[in-house]
Amino acid sequence: MKINKLLILSLFLGLMSCSGNKNQTSEAGDINLDGAIANAESRRKADPNASGGNECLLGYQTKYNELITENDVLAATGFSKEVMETKSNTVMKKPEYHSFKYKFMNGRMSTVGIRKGLPLPDVVEVKSIKPMSLTAFENIYRAISDEEMKVAKDGLNDVAEGNSGNAEADAALKNAEEKNVSKEQVKEIGSSMMDAFKNISKGYRVVEDLGDAARWNIFTNELQVLKNGVQFVVASDVSDDNEKNKSVAIQMAKIILSKCK
Repeated sequence: MKINKLLILSLFLGLMSCSGNKNQTSEAGDINLDGAIANAESRRKADPNASGGNECLLGYQTKYNELITENDVLAATGFSKEVMETKSNTVMKKPEYHSFKYKFMNGRMSTVGIRKGLPLPDVVEVKSIKPMSLTAFENIYRAISDEEMKVAKDGLNDVAEGNSGNAEADAALKNAEEKNVSKEQVKEIGSSMMDAFKNISKGYRVVEDLGDAARWNIFTNELQVLKNGVQFVVASDVSDDNEKNKSVAIQMAKIILSKCK
């Protein structure tokens, strides 16, 4: 039987969301004046919990293809238009899950994983425009500790047993059961996905002087950028050189930020 991992992922994301909300509530209840002042001075933010302020960026949720042009991509990568393809992904209902991709078949071959030795396209993609606060951004794009993962896995077991006490998690569990996904499968696949998520989280690196906050992930070749309460993501996999990928992503991000300051 084929297992729908998206169902398991929905349980996991719901769980992490719930955990994050609890942490924010707890932190909000502890007043640390020195910390608050230092935070304000370092980021010059009036309200780190505000999101959705960049209406310009949100306006591009339905026109990702206009954020960066083919000329922008060709200039940054040095690739030829002759081998370029574009693809707009609007399958999901919510535009924050949409994307626009530039793909080049330059003859690069995969050197790792099950695709080792197979053709690997060079890709520049813009996606994931959505409201997000600075607090949420910094909480999401960071390394997850062993202690946090243990709590999350314990929570996953509670969700799988129907003991989470959270309506969204219960609804996701019910949906999984309707798809004939057992509790054991939820636990096993969910735990595996959490481990993968934790490993990816180790790849986040702070990028200075870009938007209000920015993170580059050395494993996924993705650049997350936050500006005035709205994030966007640039994926750049155009080389086996991580620094080259990062450089192209930053160039694309600066073009986007020049349109929506």
